[in-house]
Amino acid sequence: MIRSNPRGWLIVAVIFFTVSFSFAARMSLPVLIPVWEKEFEWSRTFLTSGAALIMIVMGGVAPYAGHLLDKFGPRYLVSSGTILSGFCVILGASMDSSSLLLSPVWVFIGIYCMLSAIGYGMVSLPVATATITREFEENRGLATSIGTSGVGGGQLLFIPLMAWAIELAGWRPTLMLFGALIIAMGILAFILLPGEPVSTDAKKQTGDGSKTFMAKFAILIRSPVFWLLGGAYFICGFTTAGIVKVHLIPYAASCGFTITTGAAATGVLAGFDMVGMVISGYLTDKFHRPGLLGSVYFLRALTFIMLFFITDNYALLFIFAIVFGTLDFATVPPTAGLIASHLGVSTMGFNMGILFLGHSLGGALGAVVGGSMFDLFHTYDWTWMAGLALALVAAVLAWSVPEKREKTPVGVEPASA
Repeated sequence: MIRSNPRGWLIVAVIFFTVSFSFAARMSLPVLIPVWEKEFEWSRTFLTSGAALIMIVMGGVAPYAGHLLDKFGPRYLVSSGTILSGFCVILGASMDSSSLLLSPVWVFIGIYCMLSAIGYGMVSLPVATATITREFEENRGLATSIGTSGVGGGQLLFIPLMAWAIELAGWRPTLMLFGALIIAMGILAFILLPGEPVSTDAKKQTGDGSKTFMAKFAILIRSPVFWLLGGAYFICGFTTAGIVKVHLIPYAASCGFTITTGAAATGVLAGFDMVGMVISGYLTDKFHRPGLLGSVYFLRALTFIMLFFITDNYALLFIFAIVFGTLDFATVPPTAGLIASHLGVSTMGFNMGILFLGHSLGGALGAVVGGSMFDLFHTYDWTWMAGLALALVAAVLAWSVPEKREKTPVGVEPASA
């Protein structure tokens, strides 16, 4: 399998590690929320608004990043985004209440949230999936799932390590070391990733990747499939990136667990992100994709029931992490596959970028709603109820998407659905 496409599998490996570092950096905020609440006397609403801001900026960048990927390839885009986010993490350690220039509020909002989010948007899932998708015809779902499973790999390793390092050495040295590792990964990505926009085989065909931003957008919004998948993906962002990924550690802390325990549960969840994504990638190549995608959303809805009963139940916390993690990023391979089949591969970066924008806006809304409801009611019950109901809606939307297995050539614009 690797011998048949060595270039493609090298790109899968590089994407795996760059995505690992990028998403671990983005998900470092939940580990820091309890620490920064005490040190800077910030409210849960303010801190989760920072998480929402990260998702909004990152989502806004993603379509433009996908557009640039379609035209110029991944090398400069992915490496510069990784290096930028690494520097922002390091600068986050410089917050100083006694300095006007390094005011905690300014550094947190301007650098740790907004500027870093530009880097995250340049190394987002749309860029990762589009980079890998166009390198494969056979084993496309499996390759995409392995490369993007770095989302869970980075969190599995780094989130528990960060929690342990923060308790051992403090949050400032932890952020500085982590930022340096991210920069090193960005340099390695520059060396190993290709500079051209598409694979050698794809370049033999005339692609639509050179279309203008607005021309691509006009084609996309005329597709009913886009609205069905986009609506489900918006809800996906609300239920995962918004309420669970941002609030699970603070929720565990409110139940009496230590930060390290909450981070360990998040790490387990991220580890099963990888498992679920690879399984989903394999199933995407074999089975009815809308049925698979809708089933993932439906099962995700049921997992929210467990959150009502965690309280001080250590075992149930980790059971939830395992089950939810298995379903978390399992939506990515079937969604990417359906987008490629219905809308074409040559504009894959842009199309996935627009979907990711919706996902990020949903995540931002979920983060703010969760924080605001906790400050208002001092409980997460209403947040979990919202997640359950919306995930059921996403299942219905996914089941409504028609299957389409015909191969669309890289350079051919598919007919409108």
